[in-house]
Parts: sequence; structure tokens; C-alpha cells
Amino acid sequence: MSWAERAAHLLETRTFRHASLVAFLFLLVAVGTVLLSAHQIDVLLHSHVRDMVLADVRAQERSHHFAEAGGLALALAHEDTREREGNKSLVLSPSGALLFGDPRVRSALQCEPPCALQWRNVTVGDASAQLAQLFGVQVPLADGGMFFSGYDILPMRERLRVIPLVAGAGLFAVLLSSLAIGLYTSVQSMRRVDRIRSALRRYVTGERGATVPCGPDGDEFDLLGQDINHVLDRVNRLMEEVKSVSSHLAHELRTPLTRMYNQLANLAEKVDDPMRDDVLGALEEGERIQRMVRAVLRIGEVDAGRCEHAFEWFEVRPLLDDLAEYYAPLVAVSGMALHIEAEPGREIYGDRALLFQALSNLLENAIKYAPGGETLVLLARRRGDGIALGVADHGPGIPATLRGQAVERFRRLGGTSQSGSGLGLALVNAIARLHGAQLSLEENRPAGLLAVLLLDRRHWNDQTGLKNALRT
Repeated sequence: MSWAERAAHLLETRTFRHASLVAFLFLLVAVGTVLLSAHQIDVLLHSHVRDMVLADVRAQERSHHFAEAGGLALALAHEDTREREGNKSLVLSPSGALLFGDPRVRSALQCEPPCALQWRNVTVGDASAQLAQLFGVQVPLADGGMFFSGYDILPMRERLRVIPLVAGAGLFAVLLSSLAIGLYTSVQSMRRVDRIRSALRRYVTGERGATVPCGPDGDEFDLLGQDINHVLDRVNRLMEEVKSVSSHLAHELRTPLTRMYNQLANLAEKVDDPMRDDVLGALEEGERIQRMVRAVLRIGEVDAGRCEHAFEWFEVRPLLDDLAEYYAPLVAVSGMALHIEAEPGREIYGDRALLFQALSNLLENAIKYAPGGETLVLLARRRGDGIALGVADHGPGIPATLRGQAVERFRRLGGTSQSGSGLGLALVNAIARLHGAQLSLEENRPAGLLAVLLLDRRHWNDQTGLKNALRT
């Protein structure tokens, strides 16, 4: 799986989706909180400045300065601290002349006496920059002049603006942390799920010893893995019981079937022609049942290692030559050609008779299912540290989803209409396991089936080393 596929799979996990949903909702709440905080700070700022302006207006009113614009301008000129405290004042005469204040404030107010009582929020600046943001009230005087008292809220707003920014940064950090935690949790969960799926895939492909790894934490994945292992162990025991029952049944049926076969053979010699065909048909059925019983017993012997076998080093090319010579008449009758693909002098380690039987089963299947006129290939190819030994054909092949079932006992993928007992590949699989190998059913491109025994050289070295140690 590529990194892009892993990333896409990670983004599709339920844990990451939940973490992303929570992070998205948290982001909405965080943005709403920052905006609401900024608005509330602005409201509190204007409320505070309003109180300061009203206090200044009341102070001037108590001093009886509102009666005449000139006296008010003179009184304000003696208050040196007004500008330093951020207060911006303006006094206009009844004729509109500027008696006190900054001309730029007057330009921003755009009011000529007489002016009504009104709260004002104006921006004072020049062509280069904004100088002040004044919030205040303009008050008409008794003589027709105008008095404006306001405060520059821009410095206070700049100082207070850092509060929602810091809050937003903190909330954004929490958001990133939650996403990182969600991503980490998703990665861990995906790894645990992948380990479970890998174990189940190995089990489906025939590795009956595959188990789900369980840690000591005892979390939900460990509990699930323990339950899966219990199920797999139970399935293995049931399969062993079925194999044991089939082997015992075949063993018990062997003697009665042999007697019945002999009796039918004797009867076929004594009866007249009208009944002879029926007896011969029953004789053929009895022979087919005997072959099935022998195959079941053979598989049981090979699985248990009770069959006679002598492992040794031998050249693989003569084995394939003998097999091709033995099946040459059957291949010719089927209208096919048989080709051998193997390097001269290449050796393998195993039981020659058992491998001959395994290749015979594979070749018979290829002859049965491949169309006439095609070429069958007996091959021994290098693959990694070992050798792939088997048969390649151009028949219909086996779908990838059914290849694990094809090696089971009595499994006929073509249905009951196909001849045979469904034990051929099961016997090949048992011989492969006895050799520490694996039966692999692959696609023979562009079409067909490649059935090979993957013989591992490391297993050969282990077996020969053990054999030499026992001799010494």
C-alpha cells in the first residue's frame, strides 16, 4: 500500500473523522468566542469612555464655563493635563471660529454652530496615516458656540486587541493539539486493525497457526483479538476433528470396500451379458470410492508425517523428465503439448516420490481443465532464496477469492458436475507442508493457472543440518 493510499485510509478512519468533527466544532466555538470577546471589549471600551466624557462635561458645567465660548476656551487653555490624558477638546465661537483645539479635529467633526447635542465617533488623520479615533459628545453653548469633549480610543483599543488575539492563539493551539491527538490515535488504531486483518488474511490463505497479537494493556483491541484467537482456535479444533473423523472413517471403510470390490469382480465373471454391464458399473463406482478412501488416508499420513519418505538432494530436471514421459500418452490424447522449463544441474532437497505425486496431481488438473491445443509447462524456477516447482497452463484458472478454498478436502470449485473427489490439491498441499513449502495458486498471465510449490532453501539448510547432527 502506497503512502497516498495509507493517508487516504487514515483520513477515512472513524477515529480521525470524530476527531476532525470535534475540532471543527471547537473551531467554530473558538471563532465565535473571539468575535464575541472583541465585540464585548469594544462595548466596554465605549462605555468606559462615555463615562469619562460625561464626567468631563459635568465638571465644565459645574464651573459655569458653558455660558460663554470665550471663557470656556480660556479655562481649557489653563488645563495642561488634558492632552496628556488622551482628552481631545474643541471650542467654537458662535461664528464658527476655532477658539481652542486641534484644527484637524474640527475638520473631522464637520459641524458649524449652532450644533445639536450629539455623540460623535470620528477619525482624525491626514493623508499618510490615521492619527486618532475620537469618541465623544458635542454640546451647544448658551451663546451659540459649541464644545466637544472626546477621548482617543485607538491606543486603548490597540492594547486591548491583544486579549482576543491571545485567546484565539490559545484556542488554535488547542485545536491543533486535538487534531494531532486524533491523528495519533487514528494511526495507532489503524495499525491494530491492520494487524488483525493481516492475521485473518493469513488464516484464510491456509496459515492455521496465525493469531492476532494481543498486548498486555487489555484495551478493546486486545479483548477483540483474544476473542478472535479463541474463535480461530475453536475452528482449528473442529477442522482437526473433521480430518480425524474422515481419516478414521476411510480407514474403517477400506476393508469392507475391498471385500465388496472383490465380490463384485467375482460376480461379473459369473453373470450373463444383460447383467454384466450393471455389475461392471457398480465395480467402477466401487473402484472410485476406493481411490477416494486411499487419497484420504494418504493425506492423513502425509499431514501426520507417518508416510514413508526419504529426504535427499536430487536434480529436479530428471524428475520433470520422468513426469513428462509418464504423462506423454495422456497429453497427446488430450491434444496438448508439454514443455519443460528447468535449468540443468539444479538440485532440490526433498522426497522424490512425494514430489512426483504432487506434480502428477497438478499436471492431471491442468490436463483436465485446460483447453485442447494449449501448451502445458512443467517448471522449476528460481524465486528468491528458493525454487518454484509446479505446472503452468492456459485454462480458466481459479479466481483469487476461491484459491484458499481450492486446497480444502472434497472442495470441487466446478461443482458436482466435475469429475474427481476434490482431494487432489489437498494432497499436494499436505506434501508441500511436509517439505516446509507452500502451495501457491497464481495467475498465469495472460490467462490460466500457475500452481507451484514454493520450496525454501533456508528450510533445506535447517533439515540437512539437523540430519548431519543426528548422524554424528
